[in-house]
Amino acid sequence: MSSALGMVDTASWGISLLAKLIGGIEIINTMIMSVYERTSEIGVLKAVGWKKRRILGMILSESIVLTVFSAIVGSILGVIAVELIILSGILGNISPAYTIMPFVQAFKVAILVGIIGGLYFQIESK
Repeated sequence: MSSALGMVDTASWGISLLAKLIGGIEIINTMIMSVYERTSEIGVLKAVGWKKRRILGMILSESIVLTVFSAIVGSILGVIAVELIILSGILGNISPAYTIMPFVQAFKVAILVGIIGGLYFQIESK
């Protein structure tokens, strides 16, 4: 029984790591596309006197707002999906134990990756 629970724990850890990785790639991709699509807008801001630091601040703040909003929506949709799966009866008598740590970790990863995606502007504009 102990080895079976160990396998389940390892599998759930691997699945959550994969979900974080995929989510992180999506956030970085969104920020990169945002910067690419707004190149002319950024050029206009530079032309009217905005410093690179101010533009970077604008992009990073957008990135943080986007990632916090995404983390909130993703957490809510995840809980709803789990509840729907449980209501369907597929899992039998298994009930979820929601703890704060997975949500905190998801928010940390989302914000970190959002900042990395926002910093891509700094690297691209040099």
